[in-house]
Amino acid sequence: MEMSETEIKALIRLLDDPDESVYKAVRKKIIAYGANILPDLTKAWQDAKASGNVNALLMSRFEKIVPLLQSNLLVGLIDEWKDNSRDLRHIAWLVSRFESFTLDKQKFDDALDALRDMIPAYGTDNFSPLEQIRIFNNSFFYRMGFKPVPISDYYNPNNCSPDHVISSKSGNPVSLALVYLMLAKEVGLPVYGVNLPKNFILAYSDDKQKVDFYINPMSNGAVFERQEIDRFLQDINLRPEQQFYAPCDAITIIKRLLCRLEFSYRNKKDTTRSDVALRAYKALGEPLTGHIDWE
Repeated sequence: MEMSETEIKALIRLLDDPDESVYKAVRKKIIAYGANILPDLTKAWQDAKASGNVNALLMSRFEKIVPLLQSNLLVGLIDEWKDNSRDLRHIAWLVSRFESFTLDKQKFDDALDALRDMIPAYGTDNFSPLEQIRIFNNSFFYRMGFKPVPISDYYNPNNCSPDHVISSKSGNPVSLALVYLMLAKEVGLPVYGVNLPKNFILAYSDDKQKVDFYINPMSNGAVFERQEIDRFLQDINLRPEQQFYAPCDAITIIKRLLCRLEFSYRNKKDTTRSDVALRAYKALGEPLTGHIDWE
């Protein structure tokens, strides 16, 4: 459905009509038009706030419609990502937009590039896998200053935003691992996510059929072996499953991040945004299995 600029502006002007039936008809048209109307709608909302003559009815309607259109757009873009490139940078930017919808992609890329450029150039052929990770850890945790968020701040939705992790240099188990993973891959390290319950870890694997060792980003990149996972699963009373040890795909990583984001919104009683995170999670296909709780 195409509308002229004149028609769009006329539609937006009707948003403050006191007649509820008129508002419902206008709202239905705006939602049907979709993301294409967002720039005009957002500008009208910003202009109304800046005017100083705030219409409470109009503002309340903007505050309902704009986030709904934004969330519909994000869920659609995440669904497209699943079916296309599955590029980690792109999906990290999209998930960041749950907290900062207008985040510029170039700004996000520039921030990630600046971090990547802090990692010393080294040929992977010149160092053993353990040496490669030690060099990377030194850059990531000490030169850049990345660290886990305090437990008391685990469920702040900001900490699920890769952009916030990049700027604050701190994250929760999934978001911190995702930023570590993106940077590691960009300097040529064969690092993958591992879908371990109650935590999220990484694996170094030259051959995805065999893991060389595991990495815990929540412990300054500490390296450990399979037996540590065995003990961890015993401690939380879970039987071993292959997925708890093997490298996982990008969709699984983002599902884990969206699980945590949904729980963080729900924990804040923000049901509107928790519902959006849940819709995005469902857009990525079948739910996670193996006791991966909504964290």
